[in-house]
Amino acid sequence: MNQREPNARVYQRVIDGKPAIVAVDEDFIDERLRRGMSACVVASAQFSERDEHGLPGPGAVEQLRLLDEHVGAAAEQCDGVLAATVTTDGIRSWYLYGAKQEPLLRSVAAGARAGGPMRAGIALGAQVGIVVRGEVDPTWKRFSDALPTPEEKRWNDDLAVIEQLEEFGDDHSVPRPIEHLAILPSEAARREFVLWLGENGFEPTAQPAKPEPRGWPIEFAIESEIDIDAIYEQTCDITVEAERLGGIYDGWQTRAVEKNDLGSGGAT
Repeated sequence: MNQREPNARVYQRVIDGKPAIVAVDEDFIDERLRRGMSACVVASAQFSERDEHGLPGPGAVEQLRLLDEHVGAAAEQCDGVLAATVTTDGIRSWYLYGAKQEPLLRSVAAGARAGGPMRAGIALGAQVGIVVRGEVDPTWKRFSDALPTPEEKRWNDDLAVIEQLEEFGDDHSVPRPIEHLAILPSEAARREFVLWLGENGFEPTAQPAKPEPRGWPIEFAIESEIDIDAIYEQTCDITVEAERLGGIYDGWQTRAVEKNDLGSGGAT
């Protein structure tokens, strides 16, 4: 049996022009962990209660949670893995991988029968309930297609910080310094990056005299409200410039500001 703990992260994405919620086990970005698992099983189910974006409504959430548990458990019974889940346009799909297709197919279909109200009509190849089909996918294309783009990952990272701030009761409308960090490959590259910061409204706040193992760090800030579109524009611009110079962008942080101006902070 597979005893590895899943390492799933949930992302908001846009797939084929439609909003999607994707959960991916990021451990399997490491191709070494995929060895010996070229059989792919795709299970999918429609849900009738959906919001205006085609995502699950309140009544579907618990039903889908039960199905998640059963499909994941069925994969483990065959020493397989649930690598990704994609929910979009009224359908949730589960992507599972294992060494052999047939045991995984039957285990997932059987496990899904216990999944609450959707059990009616569940069978291999059924047109209602859960539909289960097998594929050969040695390159894990299904999994790779589920991964967020770099831009989507950046947006989700930014949103995660904003959600942390909300937990502290942050008043997003209050401007405050947004503190960013980048790592450049050389002192010369950092000097060029500093010039770009000045041209784009950022103020350097810390430039250590010596490099760290990853390179030459620089901290800088800009006054801003907490707005996902504004923050995302900042982080994308910084990422593009840092990467142009051979460096990396390493995230942002700020303090939460309540109406009485007391707060903590969030970071990514």
